[in-house]
Amino acid sequence: MRILITGANGFLGSHVAERLQEQGHDLRLMLRRTSNVDFLSEVQGYERVNADLRDAASLSSVPEGVDVVVHMGGVTLARTEAEYQAANGTGTANLVAAAVNAGVPRFVYVSSLAAHGPSTTPQPRPLDAAGAPVTAYGRSKLAGEYAVQAQQQHLSTIILRPPAVYGPRDKALLPLYRAGKLGIFPLLGDGMNLASFVYVDDAVDAIVRATISETPSGAVYTFEDGEPHTWRALVGAFSRATGRKIRVIPTPQWLYIVAGYAGGLAGAVIRKPLPLSQEKVTHISQRYWVCNSDAITRDLGWQACVGIEEGMARTLDWYKRHRWL
Repeated sequence: MRILITGANGFLGSHVAERLQEQGHDLRLMLRRTSNVDFLSEVQGYERVNADLRDAASLSSVPEGVDVVVHMGGVTLARTEAEYQAANGTGTANLVAAAVNAGVPRFVYVSSLAAHGPSTTPQPRPLDAAGAPVTAYGRSKLAGEYAVQAQQQHLSTIILRPPAVYGPRDKALLPLYRAGKLGIFPLLGDGMNLASFVYVDDAVDAIVRATISETPSGAVYTFEDGEPHTWRALVGAFSRATGRKIRVIPTPQWLYIVAGYAGGLAGAVIRKPLPLSQEKVTHISQRYWVCNSDAITRDLGWQACVGIEEGMARTLDWYKRHRWL
């Protein structure tokens, strides 16, 4: 198959590109002219096209001649809601419209559990429940979902909503490892908030299966590693991976809120979004970020192979070998 991938230079996208090329597929990677391609060192002989999701004109010929679009591009950090919407909402609408005009048969959109929203109980929200995002990022990803669903009469669409994905090349959980290296970790409140996670290799398998399989247009899937985890459990898994005892420091929510506000203010001053912001604090403050894999296991035979203990150990080993820690 000839496959167009957006966001292939990122953490998850680079792993997907590697796996698809290993399976013999022909890759066209859409990047910006300024994109850092360090993570693509293992992907050889791909076709590169330069375009920007926010510029509809630059996308017109990008999907021509491909069998499927795997859309993982966008932004995960931004200073304003308008910036999120421009890339993740309007940008996705621009790309799927270009795919329809080019006659592409299939469009795979890697959205986020953030688009669906958190649960009010330890049980996952139904896949067909209305989206209830609580952050600007989540709202922008939901806008992208709406744009894709609006075109499902013209091409086969599939939407994937991964939870927190971690593993080699991931920078999002790096602060956890750095704090653990110091032997301490500040936990929000009682540390018993539940969240679903999935190791990157398993996330890649879900995306690849969705890309090359036949599914009804409009299918939506979530996936995870088998059970949600508390933040205390995550710290415990990391402690066992390092062989070090980590002191947990319960931290009141108001202190996180103050830190998030300070991060947002600093980001506005330097005109660059920072990882800790009011947006991030709102996200991590939710009691239940949970999902399940029932539908994707039933339809595509997917199931997770890597649990949190093994995943943490693999990630730590990669960080050490690449001197991120």
